Parts: sequence; C-alpha cells; structure tokens
Amino acid sequence: MVRILHTADLHLGSPIRSIALRNPDLGQRLQQSSRNTFSRIVDLAIDEQVDALVLAGDIFDNAQPDLRSRAFLISQLSRASEVGVPTVLIRGNHDALLDHKAHGDLGSNIHLLHKDFPTVEIGNAAFHGLSFDKAHVANSFLPDYPSPVAGKHNIGLMHTSLDGAQGHDPYAPCAAGDLMTHGYDLWCLGHIHAPSEQVDGDVLIVMPGIPQPRHFGERRGGSVTLITLGDGAPKTERRLVGQLGFSECTLDLQSCTDQQEVLRNLREVLVAEKVEGRDTAVRLHVTSDRYNTEWVAELAAEVLENIDGVFLDKVKSAPPQGTADEQADELVRLMYDELAEDGFQQTALHVLEELRAVLPSEIAEELEEEPLDELLKEAINEVSLTLNSGSSS
Repeated sequence: MVRILHTADLHLGSPIRSIALRNPDLGQRLQQSSRNTFSRIVDLAIDEQVDALVLAGDIFDNAQPDLRSRAFLISQLSRASEVGVPTVLIRGNHDALLDHKAHGDLGSNIHLLHKDFPTVEIGNAAFHGLSFDKAHVANSFLPDYPSPVAGKHNIGLMHTSLDGAQGHDPYAPCAAGDLMTHGYDLWCLGHIHAPSEQVDGDVLIVMPGIPQPRHFGERRGGSVTLITLGDGAPKTERRLVGQLGFSECTLDLQSCTDQQEVLRNLREVLVAEKVEGRDTAVRLHVTSDRYNTEWVAELAAEVLENIDGVFLDKVKSAPPQGTADEQADELVRLMYDELAEDGFQQTALHVLEELRAVLPSEIAEELEEEPLDELLKEAINEVSLTLNSGSSS
C-alpha cells in the first residue's frame, strides 16, 4: 500500500494586488494565509505519516528572486524530511525559483523531477515527472514520460491544462484518455485551480485544486487530496486546509427605510458567514432601490470592524426589477439596447483586452472572473441605482 498527500498551485509569494487595493486588511490576511496553509499541509503529511508529499507545480507565483519564499519552502519541507516524510515535486509554469542549477538543491529527501532526473523510487512506488523549463509549453509532455517500473505502483506528476479549462491558457495540453492508457496507476496533476477527479478502472487522475484560494473565482479550492494505492481501485479523501475561504450571500434592503435598519441587516447576514477556525471573505449581493454599492460597502466595512474573521471581498448592488421611474427606466432600456449591439460588444472587448495587457497578472485574472456582459450589467445597475435614489443618505 502507498499513501500520498497531493497538492499543487501553492503560488507562494502571490502579491494579491487586486484585493489589497480595495481591502488592504483582506490582502494582508491572504498574503499570510498562503504560508499558513502550506504549514498546515506539511503538518497533515507528518500527522498522517504518508509515504510521500507530492507537489505538482506552481509552488511559487512568479519568477522574481524572492529567496525568502524559497527559504520558507525549504524549511517546511525539511520538517517533513526530518521525520521520514519525503517530498516529490515538479516545476510548473511559474516556478523559476525551483531551478536547481540557479539556486541549488532543495535538501535531502526532497526530490525535484525534471528531464535529467524524471523518476525516483520510494518504497514500493515509482514517481515520474517532468518540469517546465520555460513559462509556456504548447506541446504535451506525455510522450517523454518514462515507461512504468515493473512491480511498483507508478505515479505520474504533471502540470497541465489537460484538454483545456475556462480561464486557463493551454499549458502542456494532454488528453485525460491518453494519461489513462500510459500504464501508471495514478496521475497527480496541477495547474487548474478547481479540484477534480477522473477514474477509469484502477487508474486515477487527480487535480487537487489550489489549497489557499486567492480570490472569489478560486472559491472551489481550499483542500488537498489524500490518496491510497493498494489492491483494486485507488481511494481518495479531500482534506480542508485553506485558512481563508470565499463565500457569497444575498441581502434584500428594499424594506429598509434608514441607516439603522441597513446596519442591522448587514450585521445579521455577515455574522452568519463566520466560520470557526477559518477566515471568510464575503461577496455580498444586495437588492435595493436606493442604496448604491459604494454606500453599502462603507457600512459593511464599519460593521465588520466588530466581527472577527470575516472580511468584505466585494459588494454588488442591483435594483429590483420594475421599480425605476419612467425617465430612469427609459435610459436603462436604451443602455441595454446598446449593450446588445455587436459594435458596442466588440469595442468593449477591445478595451477590456487593452486593460488586461497593462494590468498586473493577478488583477487581469480577476477581470476574467465574469463574462463581459456581467461586468457591463453591473455598471448599468449602478447607473440605475443612482438615478432612482438621488441620494443614499
């Protein structure tokens, strides 16, 4: 039997600029959460006494020489190594800090797999992996993976977009069906930040997802996968490790006539989001015919001053349907008509692409959380609220 703890996409050192710009406290909390979450992962590997801790790429967030983050990684993996838990890892498309030629080896019992050292045998398991040597690989790695080792449980590590996923460029693309027929018992993948599993007979493919989500679009992450290989089909168990999670909730403020009522409603819904032992960043969807996003966000921030462990990610406000006055309703109708025009859509897409090209990558990624139509409708909602409220005080 072989037991491994599988994770990927730690993105240590991610600057979290987009969230930090609108909520510095939350940005600071997220910076620390990625480190704390990795410490939890190492603790779990030690507590479970797994045969190996597997890291399937994108351990770091970028190629900048952040040697403090590299020292943190080595110190954590050394904790596991000292009690007999080895680590097997590969470089993803972000992982220049794992270049053994530039920065040296990671330490004893920490095995970085690459084209010159693609296989390591640990006990009755053979781990196979290839690393990224540049930021983008357009072709599949699979043809270069070693053949299975006879008499061993064969485990492949790969950083890949598989057949492609929404919001992800094609990195080392590979069909899941081709992985299934390569002869390995298990594929430990990385790159896509939402967890998933695929099974074909006794062969398993696991994408563990990002262990510490960095923004609302990654809210399905927050876990690692404990995998057991023995006789018959592999067994998996997801373990929650993320120190900070993202959630969304709705709040109808139509019946609120003054600020005190709004504050009471905000407190009630935000207190309900509190989770013992974990921080929560809340995205709040508000229905109101008089209170716009900025005003509600200011009140929510005030309420959260007295609620530990809950942070405001974003407020989205929308007026209830059919409440606009005739003049405002006509203007909103005209804006929606314009939204449907092909010329407007093309111009808006062009502007959005120009913004993505000049913004830091993590802010540009957040622009991809929602389709363009949703972003434009959100802007129209703000216009409608302003026209209908006149004043939000």
